[in-house]
Amino acid sequence: MESRKHRQLKQIALRWVQNTGCIAFACEVSFGYIGIADVAGIKKNGDIYIVEAKISNADMKSDIKRRKFWKLENVSAPIDFVYYIVADGVDTSVLDTSIGILDENGRKQRNARRRDRKRPADLTKDFEKFARTCSWRAYGRIINGQKEQLEFNID
Repeated sequence: MESRKHRQLKQIALRWVQNTGCIAFACEVSFGYIGIADVAGIKKNGDIYIVEAKISNADMKSDIKRRKFWKLENVSAPIDFVYYIVADGVDTSVLDTSIGILDENGRKQRNARRRDRKRPADLTKDFEKFARTCSWRAYGRIINGQKEQLEFNID
């Protein structure tokens, strides 16, 4: 069961990805075999952000053991930036330096480095895949504030 603190961190992360300019964003977004991101967002230019929320050092250690988000060099995934939002006291020194860090208030402590990935000339497929994943996770509700409609205008 998800703790109240973890839910709070995810809500802060949702606001953060929205404030970075993401036009669609959601919690618990699946990236297939890579895993499920606590929060993900996509910008109009196709940049995809993921944010993982960590409430304790034990949570961080277990994530590093089982997740692939923190080491993505050899993984072909449509992810451009990886961030962790952490509660006060969580040790972030174990994270790769390419990962960005947000404090529990959503303030950026370290910038994430853009991942190298092959970007398609036509971003429509990235948008469609992201929208489909978001709509599955939202069970038809809306991600960006509009009811029963997930629409991306990339013009």
